Amino acid sequence: MTRLLQHDLFKLFLFIVASFVGAALLSPHLYSWGKDLAAEAAVAELSAPMEWLAKKCDNARFSRYFNRALMATALVLLFPLIKSLRRKGGEKEEKKPFLQRINPQARGWRDLALALGFSAGFLTLLVALLYQLGWIETADDFVFAKAFQKAIIPAIIVSLLEEWLFRGVLYSVLARKLNVAANITGLSLFFAAVHFLSPPDGAQVADPRHFLAGFEMLGLIGQKFLTAAEFFGVFMTLFVVGVTLAYTRYVTGSLWFAIGLHAGWVFSLKFTNRLTNPTGEGRSIWYNDSLMDGLLPLATLVVTAACIALYFRMRPPCKNQDS
Repeated sequence: MTRLLQHDLFKLFLFIVASFVGAALLSPHLYSWGKDLAAEAAVAELSAPMEWLAKKCDNARFSRYFNRALMATALVLLFPLIKSLRRKGGEKEEKKPFLQRINPQARGWRDLALALGFSAGFLTLLVALLYQLGWIETADDFVFAKAFQKAIIPAIIVSLLEEWLFRGVLYSVLARKLNVAANITGLSLFFAAVHFLSPPDGAQVADPRHFLAGFEMLGLIGQKFLTAAEFFGVFMTLFVVGVTLAYTRYVTGSLWFAIGLHAGWVFSLKFTNRLTNPTGEGRSIWYNDSLMDGLLPLATLVVTAACIALYFRMRPPCKNQDS
């Protein structure tokens, strides 16, 4: 029992559980603060940044507050997690200076551009196919500048933060204990589980200000496991995404290719959601009104991963880069 409690994978499991419990406890208070700020902004003049924040808080549903509480809790718990994980053999890693590690240099910029082309390019082909099949249509209220702004900001922030956490910190930690295949598989399952366990679209709780509202949201999240099609469709899609990102982290020795892939996927998803609307005609196992749900999106990601693997076989990458 003592060895189990000290195992690094068990600590990662506790990290996930503690993050969700912390989000459940924090989200009602965060919701109350946000809505109170929005109410204050309606009757008083606030600074421009606070006005912007109040507008965002006013428009956000409880599920968005839960997501933000989960991110905040995970970031707070990340430091003690890293401190608790043991290094293999007690060896210390030698790292380059910080400024040198965050500088993409020529190879990093090439990897970023190429990865954006892979991820955004194949998803664009998928969107074109869905349009030809009549399963999506152009949105009447589409505004290019607004859609671009709404897509580019999350693409940059999410790709940088998540790649630093998953393929940066956690990949390096697990590499001390696991071989390459086990590391990529385990990390990708963890990545898929964290994203799959996000609140369902449109999920609502009875009283968002109640101190148990966060746990009610956890119950709604758990219901996703009861839908086999959603579990295997969405979860497997997320798993393929995780494997592809972790694979590029391994073969390049850096995060730049993974950051580019991640940014391209997030941007394409957000931009397409504003550019098009589902017609409902193609709702089936092949496509379920989302670029992340269905066999066609899954097949698109598998083809993307296969092309990336073929590319790296043709151009063996340097493996001595620092992440």
